[in-house]
Amino acid sequence: MNKPILFSELMYSPINEFIEAVHIYGLKCYASDFVSDFDLEAHHLEVAVERAILACQALNIPSYFHFRKIYRVDDGGVYSDWKLSPYGCYLTLINADPSNIMIARFQSSLIIGD
Repeated sequence: MNKPILFSELMYSPINEFIEAVHIYGLKCYASDFVSDFDLEAHHLEVAVERAILACQALNIPSYFHFRKIYRVDDGGVYSDWKLSPYGCYLTLINADPSNIMIARFQSSLIIGD
């Protein structure tokens, strides 16, 4: 008789670890870079990432392909950040605060191609 496979054994199999590593490899950007690049406040960035994740969920796109919460260390201590795929970057910027002139210009450039 075959022994049943436990869910916990399935979740930590080498193939699942490989698949997760492939997904993580595609996450090339740090969301915190937008704080300085777009003069964006950290709180507004967090809201934009959360909205981008909701957009993925609405479209049935696995958000873990494009967003991963991480923790980073610098001289000031430990802080949370996000690793993003290129698609995750676009979704985040589309969902960022349009009252920020740099964000508004980016969002506008997507429509008019400037």
